[in-house]
Amino acid sequence: MKSLLARRNIALYKIFVLFNEPLFWGPILITSLQNLGKMHLSDIYFMESAVMVICVLLNIPCGSLADTIGHKKTLIIGRAFLFSSTVMFAIMHSPTTAWIGNILWAVGYSFQSGADKALLYSTLTSVGLEDKYKKIEGCAIGLRYLVIAFCSLFVGYLASINIRVPLYLCIPFMLIPLITTCFLTETSTDRKKYNAKDQLKVLVDGIKYTMQNAEIRWIIGFCALIMGASKIWFFAYNPYFEKVGIDIKYYGLIFFLLNIVAWAFSHYAHSIENYLKESSCVKGMILCVGISILLMGALPFWPMAYLVISQNVVRGFMGPFVGAFTNHHIKSESIRVTVLSVRSSLTDAVTIISLSLFGLMEKPFGLLPSLIILGIIVLTLGKISLTRYQKLFP
Repeated sequence: MKSLLARRNIALYKIFVLFNEPLFWGPILITSLQNLGKMHLSDIYFMESAVMVICVLLNIPCGSLADTIGHKKTLIIGRAFLFSSTVMFAIMHSPTTAWIGNILWAVGYSFQSGADKALLYSTLTSVGLEDKYKKIEGCAIGLRYLVIAFCSLFVGYLASINIRVPLYLCIPFMLIPLITTCFLTETSTDRKKYNAKDQLKVLVDGIKYTMQNAEIRWIIGFCALIMGASKIWFFAYNPYFEKVGIDIKYYGLIFFLLNIVAWAFSHYAHSIENYLKESSCVKGMILCVGISILLMGALPFWPMAYLVISQNVVRGFMGPFVGAFTNHHIKSESIRVTVLSVRSSLTDAVTIISLSLFGLMEKPFGLLPSLIILGIIVLTLGKISLTRYQKLFP
């Protein structure tokens, strides 16, 4: 019975992940915020950093809530907010509507963050297959990247006709994970009725566990560095493409290539890590992000725009790597989502600071010098992170 339930949950989880993100938005994200939301690039950076404060404030409480009332319930709440966010972005016509869409996204992300991965890991643990987590997670995320890649081929053309068309196309597909979540089954049947005091205890225990675990502290720092820099880099895609003279009709083709790369490195993440040492994977991710950002800022020519491929190498590989690493080092099932949410919340906090500082730096100095500085910072902090990793995992 458990085996049948696990197979059903895994199948539903793969569908959930496949449609977890808007399929047609990536190539025109910043362009749509600038044109439809009527926002300057520095304003977009400020908005992203501001709404991520919501993620920081909500992530940990939502994580402990998932540990007490169940992963499925918080996932349903999260997906409802994310669907509403997609609708708001599709109809946005001013900075106000763009802000509302982002706030809805932040709330939905907070409710979902960690609960989806914890549900999968708990499902696999219940049938003794937790060692398959990285492969299943990598293949599921990889398939999503593959679908987004093919969708991206049409985005540039559709946007050149009417930039709202790709945004409207995202709406029906964002309903699918909401519906799928309703059919997931909790594998843990020992949930208790918690009062406010018990809820607070789970929250405090999760935070204490995270702070006392050196391995988890390291992965939090590493995630904050790579994901924070990647977030900044992603928002610089469209402005950089414009600066080096790439027409919007080619954005879809570029994002097709990027998502194919992300698919390959996500789908084969378990094989890559088995072939390479874990330390080599850590070093590779730091170099892919730091060197590429530095070169794009220093050499503003259109061929350099394709260095964003390296960010998608990291984007594809990092999800399965971080998920498996963190879950492996969480020994208590009762606070699993809380710990995952602490990691997410602290990573978001660093991203907030990074986005704000980059936005402040970009306005007076311009995009290219700001990218050079960002690249140097990533390589410097990456060296420190790698040294710390080698001490923790000799």
